[in-house]
Amino acid sequence: MRARTKKKPRQKLPWRFRLFLSLCFILLLSVGSYYFLSLPIWRITAVEVSGAKMLVPDEIRDLSGVPVSANLFLTSLARTRENLKKITAIKDFHLYRIPPGAVIIKIEERKPIAVLLFENKSAIVDADGFILNRNPNLTVNIPNMTELPVIAGLGTAEYEGEERISPRSAQLIVEIITELSALLGSRHLQLSTGGFEKISFSLDDLLPVKVGRNENIKRKLEIFKALLSQVNGRWAAVEYIDVRYPDNPVVKFK
Repeated sequence: MRARTKKKPRQKLPWRFRLFLSLCFILLLSVGSYYFLSLPIWRITAVEVSGAKMLVPDEIRDLSGVPVSANLFLTSLARTRENLKKITAIKDFHLYRIPPGAVIIKIEERKPIAVLLFENKSAIVDADGFILNRNPNLTVNIPNMTELPVIAGLGTAEYEGEERISPRSAQLIVEIITELSALLGSRHLQLSTGGFEKISFSLDDLLPVKVGRNENIKRKLEIFKALLSQVNGRWAAVEYIDVRYPDNPVVKFK
């Protein structure tokens, strides 16, 4: 009976050699991947803009500065992001790289709430106070433009540079517009913040209203709306309506 011969255990490759093989494989994979991604097929040939309603897609495309003809995967879009951040009419955006050669810019537009008049110019603002039409290279098409309340009387101190008005002023405007939305329509609303101590406004340059400090705005405006029935059709005969003290409102006739 033959004696069984014992199999010799396989000798493992030295760990240095195995490490060398692994590094060679990673290097070959990296070089192959880079070569594959560098092929001309991956050049950017199309830039599409989605989500634009009041803005013009072609203008957004031009202002974004997407590097057309550059490599889709190997090119940074950091500058494009910075360019889009400068467009105040855009509230948020996302960039998508779509093979083989397209970049999609998906935007969320800011919603206009009012038109501000200052220094013989007009500014369309949203609820956060951002000025949407400050860029001369950007067209802002608002279908219901004539329905937006027109606000004048803000001082230069209420503007923070060229991009927005102060958040405090924006909040005050939003509160007044929200409370008077049923009355405003396309009426001319002239608002003066008075340092937020002597707030006043007038409707259609005919009906002055004293609001006083920016406290209890909602209650003051509710009282103002209730007083309107007393002056219906007689705005020209009213010197002012005073709701600075909500418990003792005043309608003063001329």
